[in-house]
Amino acid sequence: MSWDARQRAMLAEMGFRLPAAAAVAAEAEVVELAEPEPQAPVAVVPPPAIVRVAAPVMLAAPAAPSGFAGLDLPALREAVSACRGCGLCEQRRHAVFGNGALQQVQWLVVTDPPDEADDASGQALGGQPSGDAGRLLDRMLLAAGQRRGGDAASAFVTPIVKCRPPRGRAPQPAELQACEAVLAAQVELLQPRLVLALGLQAARRLTGLTEPLGRLRGRVHRWRDLPVVVSFHPAYLLRSPADKAGAWDDLCLARRTLQAS
Repeated sequence: MSWDARQRAMLAEMGFRLPAAAAVAAEAEVVELAEPEPQAPVAVVPPPAIVRVAAPVMLAAPAAPSGFAGLDLPALREAVSACRGCGLCEQRRHAVFGNGALQQVQWLVVTDPPDEADDASGQALGGQPSGDAGRLLDRMLLAAGQRRGGDAASAFVTPIVKCRPPRGRAPQPAELQACEAVLAAQVELLQPRLVLALGLQAARRLTGLTEPLGRLRGRVHRWRDLPVVVSFHPAYLLRSPADKAGAWDDLCLARRTLQAS
């Protein structure tokens, strides 16, 4: 069969590969087909037997250190200072346990991993140059009716992992898992009513989702039977002040969630 120029253009537009011009010319000729020669019978080969493969066995994730259970808060702090549950201990200066109310807190604020200033001071958002971020966090908490210092302290601030990852990289799964045992012990001792996750790494770990921070905000998640509200890290807000309005919306959501619980 041959095609004129218009037909060839239409076929090309539809994505069909066209024969070369020589082949097209050959197709235009009328060719008489010879009678096909009889073919030898084809042996029928039975299909191969079906081999059923067992489903792969999923290996359990390595257990996090369990030596933190049953400790009071001062003993837990000491245990974290001496912890060698993952490789982050090899290059830390100080483990960052956290600070704030010492019992039955309203909000547990879980932040992204410590930065260099936190590592130097051993304080969560307390040392310089992260002091500006710490002051902003304190203002945010106060505006929401919470505080982490003083006699009326009602919030506790702690990072998702207690040691700073080298060069500020994201913590690896084994590092997050090792520190989750500490976070679980802090929850057991502090008995928070709500978790505020500040920053992408803290938010993804506590929600179990890998979505961008913008998609994790604006809804209430659950972690260990606690409501979790996601917002921006204060250090990010210092760089992007236009998002402070969104952070205020997140704090309002946290307040409403606490009031409804």
